[in-house]
Amino acid sequence: MNFLSMVFILLMGLALPAQAGDDLPPLDEYDNVRPGVLMPENGSAPPAESKNAPANGEAAEDLTQAMTIGDLVATYNRGDFDLAAKRLLPLANSGQHQAEELLGIMYKSGQGVPKDLEQAMLWLNKAAEANRPLAQHHLGIAYYTGEGVLTDPVRSLMWLHIAIAHYPEGAEKKRAMEDRDNVAAQLTRRDKDRALQLAREWLTKKNEGHLLGAQQ
Repeated sequence: MNFLSMVFILLMGLALPAQAGDDLPPLDEYDNVRPGVLMPENGSAPPAESKNAPANGEAAEDLTQAMTIGDLVATYNRGDFDLAAKRLLPLANSGQHQAEELLGIMYKSGQGVPKDLEQAMLWLNKAAEANRPLAQHHLGIAYYTGEGVLTDPVRSLMWLHIAIAHYPEGAEKKRAMEDRDNVAAQLTRRDKDRALQLAREWLTKKNEGHLLGAQQ
């Protein structure tokens, strides 16, 4: 076979139609993917805790359904209150105590939901009963200021004692201790003793009365 024949065969091979399976994918394959599925519209990465992503162009709404409580706390912390509130409610209704706590705080402040002190106290009480110290701390402040409940400094001090008993060491516990001392400074000895007694009774029902040992 001479050189010209080889060139002719090569050119003919390039001109042959592509075989089945050799087609390139269409260039507009991702044109209709909704923002937020592959990457949020603001260009930031999704929270590191999120492990699940929708497949085959599912809506961004389906992505949020897979969000964990860790995802939602991160969502709250970055200020996306509307999304956080929407996804916290089902978790709170199912008895997830951190979701109850955060939802109560959001109702108290009007973050992502209309400000509703009745709803705030409902969710904060649920979380407080489940030993969530931040919820207990918020109740202590609410009873002191009268926001959402009748002002009751004794009950305020009771909840602050309980919050301190449950907080781990750190800035939050220190802040609760400062609040406790500020409230206690305005009470009589009798009222302070009464608040401590109420806190001990509440904790004793949960077999935790010993936690008040350091708060005499």
